[in-house]
Amino acid sequence: MRRRAPELIIALAIALWLAHVAVIGLWGTTPRGALGSDFIQLTLGVILVSVTARAANRSRGVERRYWSIAAVAYLLLVSAQFLSVSQDLLARATLPLWVTLFFSFWSVALGMTLLVDPESSAEQFDALTGLDFVQGILFLLAAYFYFVLPSRSQDGGDLANNLRIPYIIYNVLLTCAFFFRSALATTAGAKSFLRRVGLFMSVSCSVDTLYYYGPGESLRTGAWFDVLWSTVLVVPLIASATWIPSEETKDENFRAAARNQLLTQLFALIFPVLIVLMSLRIAEERISLAAAILLVSFGCSSARLLLTQKRLLIAQEALRREATHDGLTSVWNHAGILGILERELLRAQREGSSVGVMMIDVDRFKTINDSHGHAAGDAVLKALVHEVTQVLRSYDSLGRYGGEEFLVVAPGCDLAACQELAERVRSHVSDHPIRLQRGPIEVTVSVGVAVSADGNTSSGQLLQSADAALYHAKDSGRNRVKSLVPVNTSL
Repeated sequence: MRRRAPELIIALAIALWLAHVAVIGLWGTTPRGALGSDFIQLTLGVILVSVTARAANRSRGVERRYWSIAAVAYLLLVSAQFLSVSQDLLARATLPLWVTLFFSFWSVALGMTLLVDPESSAEQFDALTGLDFVQGILFLLAAYFYFVLPSRSQDGGDLANNLRIPYIIYNVLLTCAFFFRSALATTAGAKSFLRRVGLFMSVSCSVDTLYYYGPGESLRTGAWFDVLWSTVLVVPLIASATWIPSEETKDENFRAAARNQLLTQLFALIFPVLIVLMSLRIAEERISLAAAILLVSFGCSSARLLLTQKRLLIAQEALRREATHDGLTSVWNHAGILGILERELLRAQREGSSVGVMMIDVDRFKTINDSHGHAAGDAVLKALVHEVTQVLRSYDSLGRYGGEEFLVVAPGCDLAACQELAERVRSHVSDHPIRLQRGPIEVTVSVGVAVSADGNTSSGQLLQSADAALYHAKDSGRNRVKSLVPVNTSL
């Protein structure tokens, strides 16, 4: 039944569209025809909101955010249509001005999908979306005083003659923006959604053009033009009903991802720029209102810039940490711990102190993987890091050298102190079984110790000696500490 749901919804939408044609053919612009026409459009709108919300619930990540915004946009349109039906029932001549604004600029909410980063995986709305939402509200407020009020005061129409061109330009640019963003998107879900919305905006803009420049404006409710309005609802309804969520696979094209993020920031400037342009006109009659709108818009833009900068710094820090830390255990990775060793050796050379290293290897780790699985092996490594950290000094450094081998850099340790520290690590691990879901696992480690007692020992010589001491500990029966003094080969 679930598989047949899209076909049933499409069939219902087409049936309602044909019913609309029949109503107009039978009753035309009579009160019965006007009421029937509005009711059918309202029914199509309610179905559209329901289907769009269903598409949002079935989607994940950025696709879920896209369809959620679309559902809100269509809800605004349906709300205006509901008030239009109420007007027919109450026999009122004209709609309130703010309802006219909903009919004319409901697509502003739909346009907010252009401000969502297609590379984002977040499903919930964040602070940036909230700031963009405030900018959208400010745009609607500016459009109300720029488009609607002047038109009503001049000729009683929906849009004044001298303001129709900017309105049409806005719709055309919005339509092109969706197709442009679709062509540059790197995810299949973003491409499909943006392409569908672009197609819908093409139909909607064409109908608007026919209404304002063609015969539509002079026709009454129930005339043949209402079928075109129903078409505007049927097109996104079919697009929503046939939506298939993607598998969340991304093209690892980092240049394309960076380009999309840049475009997201550029599209975020659309509302502020349009608000500034409209406020210049509004200031001619309402300078205080224009100043207030510009002030709030500037505040939102500044907050968005600061928030974006903060996220950039956090992302840079995360990348820096990822480059130097092990993803599984969160300790220093191979390159990171070797860098620390080089720095400590240089400092020891300047200060005439010593540096100790401990090469730690988990005994019979392959047996743990084979007996309990690789997931248990990963859990053992993470737990081992926790246990070793409990023994080390605060200024010692622990890193994952590779596989199940770990390296400890212990500054200021002579051979005796480093052996004592290594023995404490070994005994602590041996005395604390690692607890997993299947039960505790007794884990032991072998430790190889080497110390640079002079400033001429290189990191390679030190690591080679520690590694040789570790193999000696393994050959001696495991679960023990062995040490080896590095030989200086540079002389």
